[in-house]
Amino acid sequence: MAISAPALSQGLTLEEIIVTATKRAEGLQEVPIAISVMSGQEMSAKGLTKMEDLSMYMPNVHVAEASAGTQMFIRGIGSGVNYGFEQSVGTFVDGVYFGRGRSARGKFLDIERVEVLKGPQSTLFGKNTIAGALNITTAQPTEEFEGYVSAGYTTELDAMTITSVISGPLSDSVRGRLAVRGYEDEGYVRNLSANGVDGPQNESVYARATLAIDVNEDWTATIKAEHGYVDILGRQELISDTDLSVGPSAALYGSPLGSTNFEAGFGYTTYEQNVRDLPLFDDTESNIFQVTLDGVAGEHGVKAVIGYTDYEFTNSLDSDYSPLKLLNRGRNEQHEQFSAELIISSPSDDKFEYLTGAFYQTEKLSNDRYTHVDLSAVGPLQNGVFALLNAASDGTGPLPLDVSFSQAVLGGNLSAATQSGILDATARSYFDQDADSWSVFAEGTYKINDSLRITAGLRYSEDEKDMSKGGTVANIDPTAASSTLVVPQLAAVYGQALKLATVHAYTRDRKEDHVTGHVNLQWDMSNDAMVYLELGNGYKAGGFDEDNGMGREIETVNGVTDDLADFEDESVETIEIGAKINLADGRGRLNIAAFSSNYEDVQVSTFDGNAGFVVGNAAESEVQGIEADVLYRLTEELTLNGAFAYLDATYKSFPGAGCNLAQSLVWTGTGGCVQDLSGQPLQFAPEHTANIGISYERELSSGLLLSAGLDYNWSDDVVVSADLDENLVQESFGKLNARIAIAGNDQWQVSLVGKNLTSEDTFMWGNDIPLGSLGFKGAYFKLIDPPRTVEIAARLNF
Repeated sequence: MAISAPALSQGLTLEEIIVTATKRAEGLQEVPIAISVMSGQEMSAKGLTKMEDLSMYMPNVHVAEASAGTQMFIRGIGSGVNYGFEQSVGTFVDGVYFGRGRSARGKFLDIERVEVLKGPQSTLFGKNTIAGALNITTAQPTEEFEGYVSAGYTTELDAMTITSVISGPLSDSVRGRLAVRGYEDEGYVRNLSANGVDGPQNESVYARATLAIDVNEDWTATIKAEHGYVDILGRQELISDTDLSVGPSAALYGSPLGSTNFEAGFGYTTYEQNVRDLPLFDDTESNIFQVTLDGVAGEHGVKAVIGYTDYEFTNSLDSDYSPLKLLNRGRNEQHEQFSAELIISSPSDDKFEYLTGAFYQTEKLSNDRYTHVDLSAVGPLQNGVFALLNAASDGTGPLPLDVSFSQAVLGGNLSAATQSGILDATARSYFDQDADSWSVFAEGTYKINDSLRITAGLRYSEDEKDMSKGGTVANIDPTAASSTLVVPQLAAVYGQALKLATVHAYTRDRKEDHVTGHVNLQWDMSNDAMVYLELGNGYKAGGFDEDNGMGREIETVNGVTDDLADFEDESVETIEIGAKINLADGRGRLNIAAFSSNYEDVQVSTFDGNAGFVVGNAAESEVQGIEADVLYRLTEELTLNGAFAYLDATYKSFPGAGCNLAQSLVWTGTGGCVQDLSGQPLQFAPEHTANIGISYERELSSGLLLSAGLDYNWSDDVVVSADLDENLVQESFGKLNARIAIAGNDQWQVSLVGKNLTSEDTFMWGNDIPLGSLGFKGAYFKLIDPPRTVEIAARLNF
């Protein structure tokens, strides 16, 4: 709670920040958990339009794009790249849980605030908040008429943004709000291949309409509908490293197979081309419909939230990440989700306060994926594959092909020169899943005395999933010279020789239940300082491996049977000690937290160096650290902010981890290659992160306001790859951002925002080039972050 300051410093008192992290509206300094908060107004001033931008201002929070989706990690815990994984960081928008990240891509449109809750939040927010929760509140309809139109242009991206919001009363009991944003840019990575396209070019439109209806003096119904799309053309991927000493990839990437001017390197140029010149794109269209009923029954608060979301996305990705027209992977995914939650809360001024509720969710997921492999486009590679197959046919090669297969397919000897195109194929897979979950929960707070409170909560949850999965292998080009090669034989080549995919079909179902909860002790040391102790646990649901292209359900090695279709649920136990302190009669705030969490059966996904990911559960991880943030008003014009985090996040025990490519190529053990990562750091868990900023605001003349700000965000080394490949570590870096704006009479504003002003070259995702065992060892791709950009924007209020 903001404390009233003496008259001398009244103008320096910080404004109170209201959050809903406890499902009630409370002051930030009253809530006994670690929270990072940023208002929509501050995000707009800093030019933050997506979660990737915001996370840089919040130590121990990592959000970045991977090859096929966005990854979100808090305190080193997150979900890997597998479409079967559920989220480790739950996303909630206006109280609705979004089980899939693409459902809420327009979530930063016209928002009131973003709260990042750190650590397990499984009592009030439920499953899949094992690392934390992202709690977003959109702007609501206003009692008075207001609105604005803004437009901005961003250098380097050649980007245009137009946003319009209008809000106000429609009648004595109805208020409405309409927000629309359109965005278009030309990307920041230039493609130098003859058939390449610059990227990632982005075009998106999102619109949200909200109605607030006063049913009577005690009840309000809020109806929200949102529709939007985002279309992306091209990619920000590049070949960062090649090594001629360990593989022919650098030579293959040049003329005549790849690009005449190819050079590997870390910059803002790429040479990507796709199989048969297919476009590189990623398109998403989504809908959201929500009804919220909020009121009072007797002395109790009652809130019911019903939400429906759906989306469809299609993409086509260059999966060799290079000038070669070799590998292409794409998918079409459709998802529908319905959820309902009921919350009943007691009056807030009693000695004992409580909150109880129930939650239900059902969802349908359908995923159709394809992989095009065109070996005939890379003659030397195709010849190498035939050489392996021929060696296998005479018994001298290492490939485990049986004699009957060798004779039927190879005929004793197969000439690449006369059979060009015979190995070109498309592997397809489908993954359909129905999931239902429900839970009941209750939390109570007992006020032992005026300064001491204890809170305890429990949640019981059940999750049930039914899945069907299958895959096929067929020729890309039915006219190719492959008349002697029938589909089953082609499938055997891809399954046994290339290790890409097999024909398969199976169904699975699973059911699990969990009891989670927490205990929190809160002590007001004084009017200006509160300390707390939090004990809790949580879980993330298990599921099925969507990326299992080899179709392996069961594998037995040395008598040990491993279920490769499933991965198990993940669990955590945590302890956190924190303090929230108001400084200098309300001029500043200092919040600090120390935490220690033990995670068991951590869900991991590690690239196998060839064409797939090894998915399973790590034995145990341990995460501990300290976080602190401060906000202090130096003068009426100057405000200082800063944050710091130390993180020690390691695998406490992980003897069966997946290998990197170099390890896999020299592996002589039984079964697939494994390594022991016990004691090694987790992905996306830099040891130290920090930021510092200063803002300035001054009235130049009557009605004319000048505001400016400077921020520096710094991160220690970031381990990007799950197999801890030393070639995929982003070294420590810092990024400088600045802004300046002039506004007049609350009617207009012109601003200038610069990001990454020192042009730091960074990446937050990368991996080995696929098919490493066939000649691409020592080659890596990376997704590079944007360079320095400057945006000029104008806004007109009405």
